[in-house]
Amino acid sequence: MKRITCLLFALFLVPALVPALASAQPKTAEEWYKEGETQYNLGNFTDAIEAFKKAFSLETVDSKKSAYLYNIAQSYRYAKDCSNAQFFYKRFLALRDSDKSKPLDPKKRAEIEARIKELEDCARQQEAIKNKPPDNLKPDDPSDTKNNGKGDPSNKGPDVSDKGNGKGDGKDDGTDDTDDTDDVKVTKTAEAPPRVVSVRLVGGGAKISAGDLNVPLQATGALIGGYPIALDKLVLELGAGFTFTPVPYEGQMMASKTAQLIGLVANAGATYTLIPKLGLRGDVGLGVQWFNGIGESPFTSFQPTSGALPMFHVRVAVSADYAITPNVVATVVPIAFSYSPPASGLRDDIKSIQALDFMIGLGYRM
Repeated sequence: MKRITCLLFALFLVPALVPALASAQPKTAEEWYKEGETQYNLGNFTDAIEAFKKAFSLETVDSKKSAYLYNIAQSYRYAKDCSNAQFFYKRFLALRDSDKSKPLDPKKRAEIEARIKELEDCARQQEAIKNKPPDNLKPDDPSDTKNNGKGDPSNKGPDVSDKGNGKGDGKDDGTDDTDDTDDVKVTKTAEAPPRVVSVRLVGGGAKISAGDLNVPLQATGALIGGYPIALDKLVLELGAGFTFTPVPYEGQMMASKTAQLIGLVANAGATYTLIPKLGLRGDVGLGVQWFNGIGESPFTSFQPTSGALPMFHVRVAVSADYAITPNVVATVVPIAFSYSPPASGLRDDIKSIQALDFMIGLGYRM
């Protein structure tokens, strides 16, 4: 039990100390860009704007700076701030014009200029409404049948919604807005603030401890999914996890059989970005584990059981993530520990079902 306590303490202590040590280092321009990209994809456009601006101020390579301006303009546009959006689109074009080595594609320029024109019209409407005095100083009368209690029917406000096919600003066709002539990747034009989901599939080996029984190393797999919430360099993920481990054994008359450990947990994960593309992750899951197919097996002293035996289940894991692309992540789980108290029906010497896993796999974020 002392060994398990020390292991759990180490699993929680290491992820807690690493962020504290890493946070002392100032962010680079690339790290601020990644933060802006994360906030943009989560629909937090105000935070994305601040991150992209900080990246721009730290960037030392002039050829990369225009990409930050484009991202700032994109974020302002989706925040429905027409005035600032058109200003930063203009600054993007001006900076690209000054870079003779990387001329902007004419089609891209025409698209942005058309967008600027629409945003200038929108900005004028917003400014006119902001400066327009109220028609009266009294609150609207709900009994007013002319207005139906909805205020001035002629005041429709500026139209900052997307036109046409619903894929942007009426000019977009759903294609990627990435400007391939920049060294820094420019964010795509989102059709709407995306809902981000993270799913990872991992597999490897598990060493199971079940009383005095000797269970050899077994293959194991897990599927973890959730909804991430970005907090600066820390990303929290709330979701669920599914684990599966086959457990072979010899039944009566030396017959080879296989049982299954099946776990289903509510999972909470936290990933801290150590450096761009590399993160340290910790997971904690609480739920239920079923021991299936163990009737008349050594696990029950060869006594029959009424189906799968359910047990409370705790799973703790530490892993490292490497972003192969913005959407695809390679993950290595050097250690995952799971614990379940014994279910009624197991043999007397089984005080718990424990497992130590090591796994590798891939994750996908969308």
